[in-house]
Amino acid sequence: MVISTTENLHALFENIKSLGIFGRLFGWNRIRVINSAAVNELNTLTNEVNALYEQNRQVQNQLRTMYQDLDHQKSLLANLRADHEILRNASANTSQVLRNREFECGALKESETKNIQRIADLDKEINLKNFEIQNLIEEKIEKERQLSAFAKADQQKQEQYEHRITELNALKKQLDDDRIRLQGEREEQVRIQFEKMRETWKNHEMKVEEFIRGICSRHQIEYIDKEHVPFPGKPDNTIKIAGEFIIFDAKSPLSDDLENFPLYIKTQTEQLKKYVQEPEVNKSLFLVIPTNTLDSISQLYYNLADYVVYIVTIDTLEPVIMSLKKIEDYEFAEQLSPEERENICRVIGKFAHATKRRIQIDSYFCGEFINILNHCSCLPEEILEKTISFEKSDKMNPPLEKRAKVISPAQLNEEVRRIRQEADAQDIDVGAGGAVMEKLPLYKTGENSVPFVEDPEKKE
Repeated sequence: MVISTTENLHALFENIKSLGIFGRLFGWNRIRVINSAAVNELNTLTNEVNALYEQNRQVQNQLRTMYQDLDHQKSLLANLRADHEILRNASANTSQVLRNREFECGALKESETKNIQRIADLDKEINLKNFEIQNLIEEKIEKERQLSAFAKADQQKQEQYEHRITELNALKKQLDDDRIRLQGEREEQVRIQFEKMRETWKNHEMKVEEFIRGICSRHQIEYIDKEHVPFPGKPDNTIKIAGEFIIFDAKSPLSDDLENFPLYIKTQTEQLKKYVQEPEVNKSLFLVIPTNTLDSISQLYYNLADYVVYIVTIDTLEPVIMSLKKIEDYEFAEQLSPEERENICRVIGKFAHATKRRIQIDSYFCGEFINILNHCSCLPEEILEKTISFEKSDKMNPPLEKRAKVISPAQLNEEVRRIRQEADAQDIDVGAGGAVMEKLPLYKTGENSVPFVEDPEKKE
C-alpha cells in the first residue's frame, strides 16, 4: 500500500509557524483553506494506517498458523521416526527367526538324508525278495509244464508260495514299523537331552548362588547379597575375604548352540572392568560356567590390563574359595615366606590338576557309557524289553550331603581301603590303572597360553 502525500499538512504547519502579527489579523482565510485540505489528508492517512494495522494483524495470524503447522509437521516427523525404529527392530527380530528356521531346516535335511539312505537299503532288500519271488514263479511254471499230472502237489506248492508271500509282506511291515519306532525314539531321546541341558543352564545362576552360600556357611566366610554390595553394579555372587571383595559371576549359554559361547565368555570378561575400578575389589575375578559346557571353552584364563579372569565350574568352587580363605590367615601378603608362597601355589595347583583330571576322566567314561547305551538298541526285542523293565525298577541312592556333618578324611581313607581289598579279592589291579592315568597327557602339546581340557574322543 502506498502512503498518500502530506504536502498540505506540511504547508499548514509552515504557514502557522511563519505567521506574523498582520497574518494573524488578516491571513486566517488562507489558513482555513489549507487546513481543510490538510484535514482531508489527515483522514486519508488515518485510514491508511488503520488498513496497515489490519494487514499486519492478518500477517501475524498467518504466521501463527504457519508455526502451528510447523509444530504439527515436527510431531508427524517424530512419529514417523518412532515407527521407523519399530519397523527396524521388527526386521531384526524377523531376521533372527529366519536364521533359526534355516538351522532347523538344516537339521531336517540331515535327517531326511539318513531316511533316504535307509529307504534305499530297504528297496534293495525288497528288490532282492522280488527277485527270489520271480525265481519261484518261474520254477512253479516250469513244474506245471513238467508235472501236469500232479495237480494236488502243485496246489500244495501254490499254498506254500502264498504263505511265503504273506510272511514277506509281514516282515516288510515289521521292518517299516521298527524303522519308524527307532526314529521316533532317537528324536525323543535327543529332545529330552536338550531339554535337560536347557533346564540345567536355566537354573545355573541359582544353583551357583546356593552352592557358594553353602560353602560360606560351612567355612564362616562372609557372603554379600546383591542388594548390599557397597560398590556400583550387582554381581551374581560376592564374598569378602581378607578385607577384599571377590566376585563370582555365573554365566550359561543363551541357546543350545555352543559355538558362540567362547566369544560370549570373552565379552563378559571385558565387561567385568566396571568392578575392578573399586579399590576394595580383588583383581582376580571368576566366571562360573556349567560343567557340561567346559569342552566348548578353549581358554580358561584371561590376563587383562588391570585384572585377571578365571573360568571355573561349580565343581571347583570350594577348592578355589578355600585356597583364597587360606590367604586370610596372613595380615599382609608380603609377610609370606617363599616356602609358604610355594606351598599355597602347590595346593592350588594340585586342586586345579585334580579337578581337570576328574573332568577329563568323567567325560571319557560318559562317552563310553553313551556308546554302550546306543549298542543296547541292537539287542533282541525280547531281551531289550526285559532289560528296560529291570531298568525302570532299579534305583540308585548315592550318599546325601549333610551340611551339619563334616566329611572325615579318615573315613574316606577307610572306605578307599575297603574298596581296594574287594578289588584285590576280584583280582583287579587298581594300582596299575593309576600309573597309566598319570602317563596320559592333560594338556595339548604346544600350548603356551592357558591349558584346557582335552577331548576324550580325540585322545582316543
